[in-house]
Amino acid sequence: MEWTNTHIVIHNRMKLRIVAADNNPIVLEKLVSILKIEFDVVKIAIDGKSSLDIILNYRPDVAVLDLEMPGLNGLEIARELMKINPRPAIVICSVEHDLDVVDAALKAGALGYVFKARAARDLNMAVKSAARGQSFVSKD
Repeated sequence: MEWTNTHIVIHNRMKLRIVAADNNPIVLEKLVSILKIEFDVVKIAIDGKSSLDIILNYRPDVAVLDLEMPGLNGLEIARELMKINPRPAIVICSVEHDLDVVDAALKAGALGYVFKARAARDLNMAVKSAARGQSFVSKD
């Protein structure tokens, strides 16, 4: 709380709103459990088409997307989201470590790229960085 002249300004730091998507329900559950430590996971999805629909309807601050999902993959969703404004920050979470794939994700509009094996360590840091407009890539 701070005082400005005769007004009180209360700084209310709400949790970031997240949509998480992964076609593997077990992995999705793990990602959500990590995200819920610090964020408000407003909706989840298990395929690309429903992921895009949910993101467009719920307007989260950050979308955490699997790279490979049926329907639309994470890169295709990122490219679609780049067409809207305001758009959520995008973090790709994948088992793929190939630097060409990481580069393709960043070029598609993702600000973060997290290796699933590093999710417990890196995911929340990547989400916070992406929400600030900063890039984050897991280190091997």
